[in-house]
Amino acid sequence: MQLTTLPVYSKLADPATVPPEIRAKLPAGWQLSEHQIATYRALRDPNVDVVINTAMTGDGKSLAGLLPLLTAPQPNGTLALFPTNELIADQYASAASALPLWQRPAEWVGTLFGARLDELTAAVEELSRAETLLRELNTRRLVLSNPDILHAILQFRYQQPGRAPTHVVGQLPLLFDQLTFDEFHIFETPQVVAVLTGLLFLATQRPAPKALFLSATPSQQVQQLLQRTAMSARLRLIAPQREGWYHHGDGPATGWRPILQGCTVAFSPQSAEEWLDAGGEEVILRWFRDHRPGARAALIVNSVATALRLVERLRPAFAREGLLVEPNTGITGPRIRAASYQADLLVGTSTVDVGVDFRINLLIFESVSAGTFLQRLGRLGRHTSFRDRDGREQQFNAFAAYALAPPFIYERLTQPWAGQAPPFRDGETITREQLVSVIEQVFPRPASFDQYTRLWGKFLPARVYHELSRKETRVSFATVREELKQQYYKLTGTSVVKACREWHERKQQGEGLLIDEAQEFRGGSPFNCGVLKEDEGDVVSYDLFWLLANARLELLSLEAFCVAVRAIGKPDAPYRRGYQRFFFRWLGLRPQREQITIILLPEVVRWGPDRHQVAVVLPGITVDCAGHEFLPRLNRKLINQQCVGLIVPACEPRQLRRQLYLPPGIQLWPYSADGGDAGVQTGTVAFGRDALLLDSKFHTRPPGGASETPLIF
Repeated sequence: MQLTTLPVYSKLADPATVPPEIRAKLPAGWQLSEHQIATYRALRDPNVDVVINTAMTGDGKSLAGLLPLLTAPQPNGTLALFPTNELIADQYASAASALPLWQRPAEWVGTLFGARLDELTAAVEELSRAETLLRELNTRRLVLSNPDILHAILQFRYQQPGRAPTHVVGQLPLLFDQLTFDEFHIFETPQVVAVLTGLLFLATQRPAPKALFLSATPSQQVQQLLQRTAMSARLRLIAPQREGWYHHGDGPATGWRPILQGCTVAFSPQSAEEWLDAGGEEVILRWFRDHRPGARAALIVNSVATALRLVERLRPAFAREGLLVEPNTGITGPRIRAASYQADLLVGTSTVDVGVDFRINLLIFESVSAGTFLQRLGRLGRHTSFRDRDGREQQFNAFAAYALAPPFIYERLTQPWAGQAPPFRDGETITREQLVSVIEQVFPRPASFDQYTRLWGKFLPARVYHELSRKETRVSFATVREELKQQYYKLTGTSVVKACREWHERKQQGEGLLIDEAQEFRGGSPFNCGVLKEDEGDVVSYDLFWLLANARLELLSLEAFCVAVRAIGKPDAPYRRGYQRFFFRWLGLRPQREQITIILLPEVVRWGPDRHQVAVVLPGITVDCAGHEFLPRLNRKLINQQCVGLIVPACEPRQLRRQLYLPPGIQLWPYSADGGDAGVQTGTVAFGRDALLLDSKFHTRPPGGASETPLIF
């Protein structure tokens, strides 16, 4: 089935209504949309604390959030937070070129994320990480970072010797007028609770920075949780769709600007590999033959291993046509990822899903949810030209997408479903809004974790309350604590004082790791590994289990790894901080994925049902996976490493995922435990944050406040 989507135009603001301070700075030839001016006015309104902008992909939401900084006579800073380092790099390049056009120095903008902070701290050895952090925050007016850094600050993780524990966090309201959360919809309940916990604390400070949330496909979680707090009374929603600020179809009269080009969308019930086997490779090559030099393409898949295999598969045939194919995945080093945006065909994964502004006119993509479908399709049609590798401007004259959907989704799109006719007819022309509406209907909604806030999210406010109750802060923050008690109860549905007490009790019982996990932003990384990719001249961090299943590896000691890292001109300080458990040299991708089984200790078999389907501290594990001679050495370390886990006996990972309709980000592994006379137990195990999410899913509280009821398989 093939559809055609109409182009989209955004309504421009009437020049007479543009505030004079913006007109004075607006670069020549620039015009702003209605939603951008509305966002600016909301951010300047003293009665508004939180702004949510839901403008469509490509409509300049990021610029809307920067207008106060770009136009104020003496602005404080803006801290802009992005979910991926890839997006930080993309936005840095955009901001550095835009600032001078608005009569602001390009030096105003800087980036700050974990690896960058490591580099800066290593370069000035006399400074601690907290001191380096503060120096960078003080140096730049526009800091591009991630919510992880902000969360660490707001959980009082950065401390300076001799200073009050609130010193670093207390600098935020003094340095920044605004916190911008870009593409925040990709985060789940734990991250939303973390951010709102921090914002509620900042709201007690004066002045308190404004909060701006930007998302073309907004999640309802932010608004739903905001509604529980006092911040809901000072919330402004900017919804261009509701206001009629979009036009679909042929170009309207003056007063509108194009933001998305029309394109064809062909649907197929295949995976990317199946689609290529069925002639897709020739489809891509023919596109280049027909449209070159005005052609550039992206192939976005769900699996990192699939992406790497496809790069190896496609490179020879494309090279014969003079075309360059490059990967962009989580296991790809920064240098190759940067080069992929200049390739003729980029083969990527979720690293390029969110907000990254690359210029293509052919897109082939897999999707596992409505969110991934809409995010990936949103990469197409944003631009009408690109600069080739020789720096020449090339024009696009056609746009096409191939949407590779799961077979049951394809059936819902093409066959009668739920007692209704198919939503589309082959060859039909539709608007993007119509397509969005249908996609959101035909994809099932993944499981939600509504009880997480009450069961585990409460330990985030507990950390704040604990820090404000210390000897150094007890008196000066007494009023703040009382205010936060009420707000945190509204947010989590439980007492922050009781949460602090439970934290202490669990720590006394040897379950402190569970609370540590709950207090991380994205969860801890107990199996994070350093990977030396000498073929790319880069170093990356990646998950142990994925590496064992998909890669050929050489296990290195920390010292050998650091020597090799320095040999390729990279700093080794980040790898000496203990964040990575193991270190490998990348030897290549396996021809096919190997099965991994987690081996749990024999005592697990003797656990009673009260420790099934609940988050626990596992005493240690080992791993079984064929093809790695170093596995005994690795397992000798793993067996002594406690970790957060959740086990579901007698249930395979695929069965559990299907029954709960879990999001693809939840990682499940088969396990086995030999209890001797007690027999062998098999089932499913999840680790870290996934274990806490499943714990909240398995344990629900029925209406009326009855005791929690486990969901038993």
